[in-house]
Parts: sequence; structure tokens; C-alpha cells
Amino acid sequence: MEALAESNGDICLQIIFTATEDDQDVKKAPVSHLLAIDAQKNKMLTQKALDDRYNAPVKEYDTFAAKYPMNGALKQQNRKIKQMKEWCDTTKIAFTPTFFVCLDTSDPDARFYQLPEIYTVADLNYFLAI
Repeated sequence: MEALAESNGDICLQIIFTATEDDQDVKKAPVSHLLAIDAQKNKMLTQKALDDRYNAPVKEYDTFAAKYPMNGALKQQNRKIKQMKEWCDTTKIAFTPTFFVCLDTSDPDARFYQLPEIYTVADLNYFLAI
């Protein structure tokens, strides 16, 4: 994702998750953590955390969480998680993570398009090279 964003300054990637606020939801903890990291408004840290989470050969939450201590910031993400889940339900998002792509970030009314499940973010390099 980093290379794509760096080589295509006009592209904006947005990641949407379908986690719920339910503490029994196995997706809640890692999503809360990523949202808490992103809330710090440190783009480099967010990119590193996403890489660490999604490029890990084994996705163990405890290992990831130890690398990025957040303390009380995790519970503050419940509202965001609820809003994302409601939006996902409304728009019928069926798989996660789901990537949305916008090619013109300068337009305040820019449209985001869902990247189909059969493609990865890396595949965008081929489409954008045309």
C-alpha cells in the first residue's frame, strides 16, 4: 500500500472493517487497535502498523498489541466501529478488509470505488500504469 500511495500521489486508499462492538468478536481487538493508532494522526505509524498486521506470517493479536501499546484508547474506538459496521451492513460489504479507491482526492465530492475481492491493493499498480 505504501509504494502505491507514494508512486501515485492522487490516489487515496480507505480501509473499511466489519468488526462489531461485541467483545466476543475476534475482529474487534485488532480493528480497535488499528483505529486507535490511526487516531494519533501519524501517517507513518499507521502505515507501519498496517504493514505489521497484514504482512505478519502469523497474525497474533497479542504480539501486534505489544508492539503498539494503546492503553485506554482502544475503548474510545467503539463509536467508530459501530458506525463502520452499520455502514457495511447498509452497503452490503461482505468481506474484509475491504479497500476503496479514489483517484481524485482534490475533489471534495470524489467517489470511492470498492476494489473487487479478486484483486489486491498490489494489483492497482498494473491498472494505474495503463
